Amino acid sequence: MKRTCALLLFLAIAAPLAAQPQSPPMGPSPKATIRDGKTLYQRLGGYDAIAKTVDAFLPHLLAADPKIPNMISGLSEASRMRNRQMIVDQICMLTGGPCVFVGRPNDVTHQGLEITQEMWDKSQKALADTLDELKVKDPDKSELLAVIDNLKGDIIQKPKAATKPGTKQQH
Repeated sequence: MKRTCALLLFLAIAAPLAAQPQSPPMGPSPKATIRDGKTLYQRLGGYDAIAKTVDAFLPHLLAADPKIPNMISGLSEASRMRNRQMIVDQICMLTGGPCVFVGRPNDVTHQGLEITQEMWDKSQKALADTLDELKVKDPDKSELLAVIDNLKGDIIQKPKAATKPGTKQQH
């Protein structure tokens, strides 16, 4: 009797779930370019190659500008690992891979970090150096740098509007 009730309960729960339409698997980002029938994700070597690139890039990034290590100095190891994973997933998705980026929007994530154009340029050079180290050649290298550079509009700190003395800034 108990087994029959357990089976009926399981079926009552599972049947509606099984009847729901399944969403198609996430495909490449619609912005991803395809060359010779392959996405940049595929041409770079897939997920493992992107993860390896991110792992090699992070030390280059920290060395690129003395301000950058201060941005992560208070993060726990778990937060650092989560950030690394978000970077891998975002690059995977943007290059046409099957990953789904579930992080916050870049403008929210980088708010208050005061990232300048100079810092951005140093990070792009650090990425270019990493790609050279990993022997990623053009046109794939240039294309990946361009994909990342497209993110800068949401990351670089916008200059604050100057207000006249004696006036209140509106929020």
